[in-house]
Amino acid sequence: MNEMQESVKSGYLLEKFRLFYLKDISSREYVYHYHDFHKLIWFISGNVEYHIEGRAYRLEPHDILLVNKGEIHKPFIDYDSPYERYVFYISSEYLEEHSEGKDRLDLCFQMASKEQGHVIHLSPAISGNLFEAVKQIEKLNYDNAYAKDMYSRVSFIKFLIELNRSCISSPEIFHKMARYDKKIVEMIHYINENLSKDLTIETLSAKFYLSKYHMMRKFKEETGYSMHQYILEKRILAAKGMILTGMPATLASMECGFKDYSTFSRAYKKLLGQLPSDKYGK
Repeated sequence: MNEMQESVKSGYLLEKFRLFYLKDISSREYVYHYHDFHKLIWFISGNVEYHIEGRAYRLEPHDILLVNKGEIHKPFIDYDSPYERYVFYISSEYLEEHSEGKDRLDLCFQMASKEQGHVIHLSPAISGNLFEAVKQIEKLNYDNAYAKDMYSRVSFIKFLIELNRSCISSPEIFHKMARYDKKIVEMIHYINENLSKDLTIETLSAKFYLSKYHMMRKFKEETGYSMHQYILEKRILAAKGMILTGMPATLASMECGFKDYSTFSRAYKKLLGQLPSDKYGK
């Protein structure tokens, strides 16, 4: 995809997880984008409003922002002050691999969706301890000591366990004071829960009691997407997930609302750069 399109698949993750320290001091324009992996941002400083799936969050220092894979997002930044943060890219397969039974390492990401709040506010004591863990993981990036990669993985898993424990013991840490259009957020939730159903503009307009043109305009304002493109990409990403679990591509296309396979295959190739039948190397 290129930046002339409405959204961009952004970033690539070759490792199981990766930590970046980033500080933007000059103006940079971000586009709406999504990832094939989860993203955790530890916000340090700046004047930033983060938009995720129709919700807008004003970030405060040491907020933790959780973005599930496939979620459309974009930061809006006032460059009067530097935008400073730590960013984790995290493979969903890695979290699955190291989860045990009900003790899932992706719990914080699941709760972010369930609680409808992508931002975590921790108490100063817990935040301080977890931030030290982040700094330790960063330090290991530049360390050549014995078993540094193993130590980094262990440190990261410990970090996630402590974060998940905080989420379980205090669900109120999920900050829900987001700015959003209630109708559009309800519509986004409905679309993502009903990808196999009829999601035409006419059907959604009738269901949510909105005129077609007002609905389409508001949806584009709140998400950066046309409704057609949003539904199409969500269906393709959902189908990709099913195919990766072993489901036949033809069945995955039907499960995700495509009426014929050739239409699905062309759209899949255009968005992801390969055919549904191609084998993924990862």
